[in-house]
Amino acid sequence: MTKFSRIVDVLDLFSETDTLLTAEEIAEKLQVSRPTAFRYAKELNAAGFLANYSGRYSLGARIITLDYRIRQSDPVLKRAEQILRQISDETGCDSIFCRMYNDEIINVHHQASNNPVGVSFGRGRPLPLFKGSASKVMLALLPSAKLQKLYEKNRHLPDVREIATEWPDFKQHFTAIRKAGFYISMHEIDSGVIGIAVPVYTSGIGIVGAISLVMTEERLQMINPDGVVAVLKQRAAEFGDRLVQLDR
Repeated sequence: MTKFSRIVDVLDLFSETDTLLTAEEIAEKLQVSRPTAFRYAKELNAAGFLANYSGRYSLGARIITLDYRIRQSDPVLKRAEQILRQISDETGCDSIFCRMYNDEIINVHHQASNNPVGVSFGRGRPLPLFKGSASKVMLALLPSAKLQKLYEKNRHLPDVREIATEWPDFKQHFTAIRKAGFYISMHEIDSGVIGIAVPVYTSGIGIVGAISLVMTEERLQMINPDGVVAVLKQRAAEFGDRLVQLDR
């Protein structure tokens, strides 16, 4: 592992519960020497990625500026915002665009509608990997070898065991989702919230992400789920076409 990778690992140590860390705590969590942890913290502080409060470090302001820049300049996100606005206007439901980074599913944009729904996993917060409509439609498009690797790594988790206790059954679960081209989750992440998701996929790029509608159960009873799925698939295809044009 390179020095750069180890320095980046420092940023991953911070969370909602670990908001301030000393260099000693960084050393313990990363299993590196104290001088090495001090050096990492010093370099990140100088670059603005960490802020130093009398020897205790928090995430720095530069991360906020980078978030602003990605909102303004990321071509995939800009096109996602356009598509999601259209979807929310057409369906009257909140829409979310999620992407997969390593083994995490991240909410990168939430488009509110006239019928807003409160969700616990807002922009930037990883969703459960094996729960929810967006996560499952993206896992369904992974190569079988990668999906099996995720299964073997996490097979002890309750979320995985709830799907299946053996690999063949686990694989069949996601094969069925892949064939259907969509997935509807019922209260899997937030109580009272329904999710309907389709993948955004292009042959040249592969799996890009997932578009998910979130709504209450009462709202679901007022719409035609088959019609909503058809709209989502159409918009996802348009999104994919725009990304192919961008790649060219």
